Amino acid sequence: MQENIQHNLNAYFSKDHAVKNYVAITKDSFLLYAGPLARTKKEKPEFALSWKQVKILSAFINKLSTKELEDLLVMKKDSLDFYMAKYSTDTVLLQAASPSSLKGLKVAIDPGHIGGTYSMGKSESRCMTLYCDSINKADSIRLIEGNLTFFTALILKKKLEDNGAEVMLTRKDTGISALDITYYKWKELIKNPLYIDSLVDANLLPPKDVRLLGLKLQDKVLFEKVFGSVDMAERAKKMNAFHPDVSVVIHYNVNEQNAGWAHPTGKDYVMTFVGGCIVSKDLETKAGRLNFLRLLISPDIENSINFSSKVIHHLSNDLGIPIARKEDATYLAHNCISTKANGVYSRDLALTRIIRGTLVYGEALYQDNEKECRLLSTNDDSLQGCSFSKRIELVADSYYKGILDYLAGQQKK
Repeated sequence: MQENIQHNLNAYFSKDHAVKNYVAITKDSFLLYAGPLARTKKEKPEFALSWKQVKILSAFINKLSTKELEDLLVMKKDSLDFYMAKYSTDTVLLQAASPSSLKGLKVAIDPGHIGGTYSMGKSESRCMTLYCDSINKADSIRLIEGNLTFFTALILKKKLEDNGAEVMLTRKDTGISALDITYYKWKELIKNPLYIDSLVDANLLPPKDVRLLGLKLQDKVLFEKVFGSVDMAERAKKMNAFHPDVSVVIHYNVNEQNAGWAHPTGKDYVMTFVGGCIVSKDLETKAGRLNFLRLLISPDIENSINFSSKVIHHLSNDLGIPIARKEDATYLAHNCISTKANGVYSRDLALTRIIRGTLVYGEALYQDNEKECRLLSTNDDSLQGCSFSKRIELVADSYYKGILDYLAGQQKK
């Protein structure tokens, strides 16, 4: 166990060297400190666990809420047996599911962003108008990422449910946030101090951000500085409460160097992200440190790499898109750590950090690619009265095949 944690620390948490200063690994125990200075001064650690306790805890830590984990670490021995008994049956569900029948499998799906109208897409900075002909301005294509992700999730949900799986989506429709309301409805609700208090009490809104709600911020700024974080926290809260066997976060990418996304680009890559690569700023709160503990001692990152490798294989092969190398995007080179799987990167994104369990965070293709934008804008397929591109169905099918491959691999263990 000691070697596994040291490996995780070196492999997935080496981007910010200060992170390592929050922990100490001794012959007998694992120590987590409230800060690097406390460790340097050899003060009492915030939490201390024997290696036996670490081994027991690692088996079910991803099933515990932050509050449950904190209570457990305070009570320790008396609680470990209780939680082992409580969660020991959960692993059976994943083993029981197989490619021939997904009965018993629980899958959480997060369709990235919100979408809806083009105006909403502007507010969340997730839409584009691509002029495909520099002379003929009428030859233009409009894309709203939140709509693309939602329809992809809807198709994937149907494929899974048709085979017996239980599926939950973090949002119900295009234009609707994880809070089950539109962004514009939320703007009305935050005029009520009681609603703001409810967000704080639910750990969706940090108290330090409350003051921002009193400022007259433009939509893009308000969305970026406050609403986006609230919505993200609610997505993770829903997914964690569902206790899924696997989680799928669906996004569509763009070429970062194609500034303004007004014209198509020739680039097109697929990539996926998993947890790790956190920075010391994430550890300033106790909740952040407890989440770091989970990522460090649980099998979540390794399982997510395995799962993501299956998904990216199908995304690349079935869609005919190359897998991104680290030099293909600046954020891959500067903000990520490569894993043992091609195209799977450890990255400090909000959802890769706070969603518990096995996950894939997928970026299937570049929307602003000269071929993809035309394919994505062609409504040549439909489901439940909604029209969308067959390209989206291929993306959903790639996620579905990746889930089946991951399950098949688990069966062989």
